[in-house]
Amino acid sequence: MKHFILTYGYNDTPERAERRPEHLEHLAKLQAEGSLRLAGPLADLSGGIIVLTAADEEAAQALVDQDPYTRHGVTKDRQLKEWKITIGS
Repeated sequence: MKHFILTYGYNDTPERAERRPEHLEHLAKLQAEGSLRLAGPLADLSGGIIVLTAADEEAAQALVDQDPYTRHGVTKDRQLKEWKITIGS
């Protein structure tokens, strides 16, 4: 499995608060399935980072596309990149 880093910012929308429970439920599902390694907002709350594991970028993008925050336009400036870990597991 490969690792992927998703970074994103937030759009100024009330959808963020409304969709947060669905977003967290989605992340919990991914974690239970073994696809989510880490996730959380930046300390200044300007965006977030999610670390995923997937077979390839297409599979990782599918996980991102299923997220309610993505589907409802809560996030912006999303960047999904493969991460090659050198140290650690």
